[in-house]
Amino acid sequence: MESWTQRIFLTLSGGSLLALLSLPALAADDNKPLIEPDVRPQHVDEALIDTENFELGAFAGVLNIEDFGSSFVWGGRLGYNLSESFFMEANIGFAEGGETSFETLAGNVQLLSDDDREYTYYNVNFGYRVLPGEAFIGESYAFNTNFYLVAGAGSTDFAGDNRFTWNVGMGYQILLTDSLALNFSAREHMYQIDVLGEDKTAFNTELSTGLSVFF
Repeated sequence: MESWTQRIFLTLSGGSLLALLSLPALAADDNKPLIEPDVRPQHVDEALIDTENFELGAFAGVLNIEDFGSSFVWGGRLGYNLSESFFMEANIGFAEGGETSFETLAGNVQLLSDDDREYTYYNVNFGYRVLPGEAFIGESYAFNTNFYLVAGAGSTDFAGDNRFTWNVGMGYQILLTDSLALNFSAREHMYQIDVLGEDKTAFNTELSTGLSVFF
């Protein structure tokens, strides 16, 4: 009788012990999600502007020379990044003034010689990137961008004189890679001129696009 009773007690005790040992495993199984997500981290390589980098570029576009029509303009740019937000740039541009409306109506009257119609400007500007952002092409490509403002001063050789010139403008830059950028720019060049007999401030609007490399 005692051996039978002991056998029942040992059986019940062993079952209780196994049940207690299996509780943590069941609790752990309850915390596992029914579906294991297959997530693999992807490396993203962003094109960024490095601080204290130089930028060398070329541009082309249209320059409206007040009283002398619109002209093709082209030139070069050298920039220096002071920080992620601030930069300086030096620009040189070339264009050619056309005939004024007075010259067109008068026939053989020429206010300027061909050499005096050559238009060359130089300036140094200070710039500020106000709206960094991103541009998307489809679902596969994203590029960092910058909307910026610039202002500065320089000189313009036109109509037989060298004229002190202010300029202000804005631009939009798309970073294609860490070393290559696409630029769209709008500038206003302002100087005093009296070729038509009246001293006035000329406003010359420039729209251009170009490429630049960082080094």
